[in-house]
Amino acid sequence: MIQPAHKTIFAVGAHPDDVEFGCGGILLKEAEKGTRIHILVCSKGESGTNGSAEERVAESEEAAKMLGAELRFIDLGGDGKIEATKNNALLIAQVVREVRPQIVLAPTDSSNQHPDHVAISNLVRDASRMARYGGIDTLAAHEAHEIEAFYQFAITPSAEFGALPDILVDISDVHDKWLKLMQCHQTQLQTRNYLELQESRARVWGLQCGLEFAQGLYSNDPLVTSEVSDLPPTARVF
Repeated sequence: MIQPAHKTIFAVGAHPDDVEFGCGGILLKEAEKGTRIHILVCSKGESGTNGSAEERVAESEEAAKMLGAELRFIDLGGDGKIEATKNNALLIAQVVREVRPQIVLAPTDSSNQHPDHVAISNLVRDASRMARYGGIDTLAAHEAHEIEAFYQFAITPSAEFGALPDILVDISDVHDKWLKLMQCHQTQLQTRNYLELQESRARVWGLQCGLEFAQGLYSNDPLVTSEVSDLPPTARVF
């Protein structure tokens, strides 16, 4: 199989802002090296305390422009009503087949967070698996596709129970741009200082491995290599 010149990352969030807050720095780094970024948002945030659906869609569009990302929305029942059903997983699997990414990102499945995040985590995991099964008739419009890796990102401070992620990504050089990316979602900054919450966590994770700022990913499966010497260095935990 011929490998594409640049890989594609498919990042999925339950609401507008989930992806930018949870892994925006990582996506900025990847975009700079030519990785294609596709973002799927599974509601318009219409049940949130601040911001109308129209405002939140516009904010997502602004952030996608900054990332140079393809953006689409999908209706899985509405904000606060997303369920991890087989039908919803098939709808996302259809998008996986269309986008054909190598890497898929979704929120962590920790129960101590917004229930939509948990549902999306499980849906994207299942969808990535079903996208590779050639015999599913409802997905027949597009050729089966097998991804290379599925990773999870933390959105809320409680999502990872304080543990260091499996993978830490140095985002120090895109820190300022990441702040601007999150600031696209002005409606969500009216009640809580989400920027400080995200920046503080990135600062702590960075300090724990000798960096300025780092964002984390959790691996759904063991990482595989043929040579241990090819592995990147581990975090320097003090």
